[in-house]
Amino acid sequence: MKKIQNKFRVMFNAMIAAVLGMFGITSCGGQVLLYGPVMPAHFVDLEGEVTNEEGEPLESMQVIVSTEKIQPISDTLYTNAEGEFSRYFNGIPDEGNDTLLIMVNDTTDVYESEKLQFPFSEMTKEAESAWATEYSVDVKVQLKKK
Repeated sequence: MKKIQNKFRVMFNAMIAAVLGMFGITSCGGQVLLYGPVMPAHFVDLEGEVTNEEGEPLESMQVIVSTEKIQPISDTLYTNAEGEFSRYFNGIPDEGNDTLLIMVNDTTDVYESEKLQFPFSEMTKEAESAWATEYSVDVKVQLKKK
C-alpha cells in the first residue's frame, strides 16, 4: 500500500511541478511578478534499510543525506527498530548530473561507517516532465563490525 501511495505522490508532484513550474512567481514591493521559466527540479523518494552482517536490522543508525554538486539538502535521519529510514525530498535544483550522497554512521561505535553514492542518472525514474523529474531510491546497507 505504501508503494502505491508513494507512486501516486510522485506522479502528482510531477504534474503540479509541470504546470506550476513553467513560470516563477515572486513578490517585489507588494507586487506579484511573473517571470520566465524556472530551473527544472528533482524530487527524490528515498527508502532504505540498515542491517549487520547477519542481516539483523540496526536501530538508531545515523543516515546523513546530501547532494554532491549543490547543497540544497543536507538531512540527518535515524533508523527505526526495523532498521528502516525514509525521506521525501522536494525540488532539488537540477544542476546537471548530480549525485545523492548517503553516509551511514553507527551511533554505538560497534560498526564501520558506510558511504554510498547514487547518481541521478542511475536512479529509477518514476515520472518526468520538462520541469521536474521524480526519482525513487531503495537503499540496502550492511554494516561490518570494526
